[in-house]
Amino acid sequence: MEMLDETFAREVDSALDLYEKMIGHAAGRTRPMIERLGKVGALSRLVVSADLQTGFKALRDSNQLEISFEAIVVRHKSLFQQQVVQAAKWRLEHPHDLL
Repeated sequence: MEMLDETFAREVDSALDLYEKMIGHAAGRTRPMIERLGKVGALSRLVVSADLQTGFKALRDSNQLEISFEAIVVRHKSLFQQQVVQAAKWRLEHPHDLL
């Protein structure tokens, strides 16, 4: 189990809970990924993925990107590799360039 900043861990849990409320069911791929890779590992993989996650789209379309995994990565950039932070910033700056 990774030891992390409590604020970071709470933000990840809150974002995941809100997303699940929005879609009406459990995040069937994200929760197991977090269990397998940890929060930093899972967010790193999701943010640099070529696929745009459903959660990002849902939060973008409801004007709530400030609670997206990308925003969490930027706020807690010291936990992540530089290319992960750069990918997160790019997505936040170009949310509608992504399909």
